[in-house]
Amino acid sequence: MSRNVVVWGWGRHGGGAAAVRFCLARGDAVVVLDREPRVAFNAPTDLSWLQGDGTHPGLRSADLIIASPAIPPRAIPADLAVPVLPPEALFFAAHTAPVAAVTGTKGKSTTAAILGALLGWPVGGNSYEPLLDLLAKHGPDVPVVAELSSFQLWHLRQVRPQVAVAVVTSLAVDHLDWHPHLAHYHDSKLALTEWAGAVAAAPELHARLVGRPLLPLVTCSAGIFRDGTRELARRTDLAVLGEHNARNACLAIAAALHLGCPRAQVAPRLRTVRALPHRLQVVRDRDGLRGIDDSIATTPEAAMAGLLAVDGPVAVILGGSDKGADFTALAAAVRERGALPVVFGSTGPRITVALAMVGVQPRQAGSLAEAVALAITALGGQGTVLLSPACASFDMFRGFEDRGRQFQTLVQGWGLSGATPGP
Repeated sequence: MSRNVVVWGWGRHGGGAAAVRFCLARGDAVVVLDREPRVAFNAPTDLSWLQGDGTHPGLRSADLIIASPAIPPRAIPADLAVPVLPPEALFFAAHTAPVAAVTGTKGKSTTAAILGALLGWPVGGNSYEPLLDLLAKHGPDVPVVAELSSFQLWHLRQVRPQVAVAVVTSLAVDHLDWHPHLAHYHDSKLALTEWAGAVAAAPELHARLVGRPLLPLVTCSAGIFRDGTRELARRTDLAVLGEHNARNACLAIAAALHLGCPRAQVAPRLRTVRALPHRLQVVRDRDGLRGIDDSIATTPEAAMAGLLAVDGPVAVILGGSDKGADFTALAAAVRERGALPVVFGSTGPRITVALAMVGVQPRQAGSLAEAVALAITALGGQGTVLLSPACASFDMFRGFEDRGRQFQTLVQGWGLSGATPGP
């Protein structure tokens, strides 16, 4: 039966577009509602388009509203009688095969990639292609690894989709510009464990998951991944920087073993994994200068992990838009690591204050180009320039991917044909 569907929010990652395609394919009448005009997204001209927000009367004439996960709870009118579901709810309603779902403050994209490699399953959701596009490509009976954000999980609480395994990598402070408070953010993440047949979670979270079906731990010590006392693989089998990624690999391995990955295949399948774009991605390593793009590090905790993943002299670029984070621990980590900080962006002044409290004076930049130039100069042209900003990117960029791409261009161009990244 055809329904009148409003897709609320086109989205930067294609979730709204995927929902439009899915609903049109099943015969629904579809209208898009977005703050931006159609031309901002180069959307099809034959698609009905409304420009506005949650006050638009078009919402109330729908039979169903598919809301982008970026729509915060406060934006949904309290008296709205129309069902409001995320695009992922459509996926779970149509998909029939097992799903391994991954969430966490940081590390979920890389963990999902490792889990997908171990199982040979396609990966979708959040920073990957939309789950509805994955459904269209592979059909409903192909198992999937789904990366799910707190935004998606908060919206999904209405349908409580069942998943074969839930993986939770970490919980820290993040997205307080979207969630009303920290408990709301954490509860949105942990709700996933209530819908799961089994749970692989960071050990420090186990006290919060009493009664959940926790999987046996896989450990990594002395450079060896072990299932109990059995050796599964070497740390060198995983060509991804950072001990935090080794810990996340332990969770992925535990989930994969539960879902049928043969133990003998863990090591060779880990060897197929490569660093994802903008996640501790080495983008230059020549003439004594290395550039590492960790633009995904949008929290202080992620930036601290990035600092620990890099050996030798390092200049770290910090700053961006504010999500309510505290930079005190990050400042202490910068001092302890002996890193040379360069700050820029909206949070630059706050980070500078935090660094000053521990006796560190950062270099100040007005742009990313200037920040890269200052970082290279601070290193004397020898060492690692690490973009691990500890902040979101929307003060100066279209997203963390845009920030990462610009950083890569700047670092790769240093010293080539006399090119220098200038302000």
